[in-house]
Amino acid sequence: MKISSTFCLTLLCGILFINESSANTKTSTKQQLVVQIELTSFLKKHQNPYFALWLSNKNKEYKTLVVLREKVKWLRDLKKFWRNIARENRSESDAVTGATSNNKKFNYLYEIESVWQDISLEVVRENGSRELIYFPLSSKTECMKGKIEIVSFCAQLVMSD
Repeated sequence: MKISSTFCLTLLCGILFINESSANTKTSTKQQLVVQIELTSFLKKHQNPYFALWLSNKNKEYKTLVVLREKVKWLRDLKKFWRNIARENRSESDAVTGATSNNKKFNYLYEIESVWQDISLEVVRENGSRELIYFPLSSKTECMKGKIEIVSFCAQLVMSD
C-alpha cells in the first residue's frame, strides 16, 4: 500500500510539473525589444546624466536592462529604480551597469520574454533634475516626450524568429 501511494503521488507531481512547464512555455515567447532614448543637451560644466531602464509586469516583477552611472553612491538618486529593484537586488543592476556617457542618443536591442508588460526609464543629473517615464510595451512603436531631461523615449516589440 505504501508503494502504490508513493507511486501515485510521484505520478501526480509529474503530471502537474509537465502541465506547469507547458503552460509557461506557451506564455513565454521570445521577442526583440527596440529602445531609443534621446536626452536633453547640457552644458559642459554639468555632470553626465545617469539613468536606469527596466521592465516590469503585473506581478510586480522587474528586469533591469541597463544602468548608466558614475559612482555607486548616486544609484540611490534613481529613486523609483532604487526602491523597486536595486535596493533589494544590487547584483542584478550591477550586472548591466556601465559608465555615464556624454552621448545624448542611445539605441538598444534586447531579446526578452513575453512576460513583461511595461518599460520604465528614469534619468537623473547630479545637482540637477529627475525624470521618470513609463508606458506599456506594444508591437507598435510607442514614443513619449519628456519635459526636463528626456527629449524622447521610444520602444517597440518585434517578434523573434
